[in-house]
Amino acid sequence: MATLVLDNGAYTAKIGYSLEKVSVIPNCQFRSRTSRLKTFTANQLEEIKDPSGLFYILPFQKGYLVNWDVQRKVWDHLFGKEMFKVDFADTSVVITEPYFNFTSIQESMNEILFEEYQFQSALRTNAGSLSAHHYFHTKPSELCCLVVDSGFSFTHVAPYCRSKKMKEGTELRSLAPAHLPVSVLQPANPICHPWEGGKLLAHDPDYDELVVTRDEYEENGHYICEEKFDL
Repeated sequence: MATLVLDNGAYTAKIGYSLEKVSVIPNCQFRSRTSRLKTFTANQLEEIKDPSGLFYILPFQKGYLVNWDVQRKVWDHLFGKEMFKVDFADTSVVITEPYFNFTSIQESMNEILFEEYQFQSALRTNAGSLSAHHYFHTKPSELCCLVVDSGFSFTHVAPYCRSKKMKEGTELRSLAPAHLPVSVLQPANPICHPWEGGKLLAHDPDYDELVVTRDEYEENGHYICEEKFDL
């Protein structure tokens, strides 16, 4: 079974199979200011010789996914024959969403992934959690880290200890004793760092325990997603 990793950002989608390289693609549609009959989706922008007369149609507003019509069209393009040719019945998806996401958006995501696209299984998580997983995978001796996730809409600061998110903590010095050194590390490619973490997670021995399968969703509905996904 293939695993597709999608860091679904408000500005770009970082997407690719876990055995392949990542592609960074605009997560939006474009229309011409002079002729609104033609709509371009995601990387179809590359076909346009003069993009100066275009305006963006974004699925995200103020950091949250609110325009599902646009998001579906972008995903249809990414999952379709022109891009990743996804065989949904034999594909698991790792997909990101913001911290503190609204319940209504989370439930809409479940319905679209399982009921419309019918992925075999799914793992919804935060980009910061994937960055933390990447960090602990490459530095197994480290016990804790503080992830500063600065994206298109938000900057979130989240502490992790032994790969687990500590929701109650937000300040560095309240977590690290004063006598311990604190270092700052910027990844070589910060834009794709969460995606790389998702790629590593897809090959983790515990991956199957983290996902929700379509059968589990059909039997238990949103409840099973709420129980298993650490958001």
